[in-house]
Amino acid sequence: MEAIRSNTAIEELFLQKNAQGLSDIQNEAQLFSIKTKEVPQSVLDNMALRQNHQGVLAKLKNMEFAYAAVEAIFERAEKKNEKALIAILDEIVDPHNLGAIIRSAECAGFHGIVIPKHNSAEVNATVMKTSAGAAIHIPIVQVTNLSRTMKELKARGVWIHGTSTNATKNYFEMDANDHIAVVIGSEGNGMRRLTEEGCDFLIKIPIFGNIESLNASVAAGIVFFDIQRQRLLRPKPG
Repeated sequence: MEAIRSNTAIEELFLQKNAQGLSDIQNEAQLFSIKTKEVPQSVLDNMALRQNHQGVLAKLKNMEFAYAAVEAIFERAEKKNEKALIAILDEIVDPHNLGAIIRSAECAGFHGIVIPKHNSAEVNATVMKTSAGAAIHIPIVQVTNLSRTMKELKARGVWIHGTSTNATKNYFEMDANDHIAVVIGSEGNGMRRLTEEGCDFLIKIPIFGNIESLNASVAAGIVFFDIQRQRLLRPKPG
């Protein structure tokens, strides 16, 4: 539905015969003059390589995901008259985690996401599905050198907060009123050394149980929304 509404180049929509709850998608497709075709579940199963398709698949005209430029993030923030909020994902390799983080970032009003080109999940069908369509609505920048990009962001007035179990400062102690980038490290090892050294501040989520750390996407959601909580509570000028 999000792909249809965002004018993604859909060549054809395949709907499972006799499936319930797909009428809204079919009606939306007709509004945008997208060709639809009803097929048996077995056909969709084969097309989706046996992954859960929920009864609908879209065939895109251009299968390459269009990554954005860093400038698009600042343009989006400026258009909203807001201080930039950027998520930097350091080697998130699980596409389900990447999709979940993208979804949280978009819902939390972030203006863009930066991911490395190497040793990271790319935006693919799994990421699109897990993000519930959020990947269409937020600029995602893929860079070859994350450390260099972080330096460029700093030069533009962005303060970079890295999430780390080694931090002494809690996430809710950060100043959320400036241009901010939040670094989420990989699922197993956290941030790389060079990435951590490039951060202005290190923050952590206090843990009260026996497990030492949270899933990367859960940690991202907690920090992302606390930034907006702080901004909502900030006293208005005058």
